[in-house]
Amino acid sequence: MTMHTKTNGKERELRAAWQLPAGIHNKEFDYVSGEDSYSPRFFQYRGSWYDVCDGFMPTGNMPHGVAAWQGESYFSAVGIRYTSDYEAVVVTYCHW
Repeated sequence: MTMHTKTNGKERELRAAWQLPAGIHNKEFDYVSGEDSYSPRFFQYRGSWYDVCDGFMPTGNMPHGVAAWQGESYFSAVGIRYTSDYEAVVVTYCHW
């Protein structure tokens, strides 16, 4: 089985919970509270919001320098690589 990857190389700034659009934090990320609300850890990709601290698993040797991935379906995943300052991520879509 061959894995295909796709990325546009765009950096997506990580945002803190309090910086998310109205309703997103309470609807999808209500488990984030206290000091964690100020930690930049959320990004948007393909219309969905993701938390780099929830569901992303570290990877081994992956294309495009992917450091962690989160399964989307049995045949696809979203991979991320952090920028050098850890303030943004570059997202890679993987499918096989």
